[in-house]
Amino acid sequence: MSTNDVPGANPSNCDVLAMGSWAEHADGSLILVENTESGRVIYSIFDMAKEPPIEYRDAMPEVSFKTTFSWDPNGKKTLNEKWTWHDKTPFPWNRIIQIGVKDGARLPSAQHTLNAAERVMESRERHSTAAERVARGLKIQGEELDRDNIDHRADQIMRRVEKMWDRLVSAVSKLPPDDKPRTKRASKR
Repeated sequence: MSTNDVPGANPSNCDVLAMGSWAEHADGSLILVENTESGRVIYSIFDMAKEPPIEYRDAMPEVSFKTTFSWDPNGKKTLNEKWTWHDKTPFPWNRIIQIGVKDGARLPSAQHTLNAAERVMESRERHSTAAERVARGLKIQGEELDRDNIDHRADQIMRRVEKMWDRLVSAVSKLPPDDKPRTKRASKR
């Protein structure tokens, strides 16, 4: 059974927010709960109106998540979007796959960045989707669902680590030699 309350938000629904719970919006946007740990929810919002789809990933306290993404029929909440929540059926990955999310490595290019900027401009000029409104309200940044991006980020991090290591080795080599003799402590056995 589906509801407009985040699982666990309304005790009378007798449900629990857990990994795999998901919601859909009338405009096609999707939310997937990726994990719940230590009172926090890690989740992704998929904007299916974009090509390729945009994924907004974020984390927030579980209490705030339940309040933010549950429907308030009185409309008193800031981000009052009506999501239909599902906690007993699998997430519909086929919806994302069928609209062309690419397989393979993630390597973003300058063209990807330009295309993303163009989509942001178009989005602001016309109506926004539920995913965009939520992302704007929560001040989270989205990115294309492109597996290549993970490899690119890892390469960037490794280059930074290598530079820091080189600087550290250089700094240590410039230190004056220690004038004190080094002695080993005798161990008592």
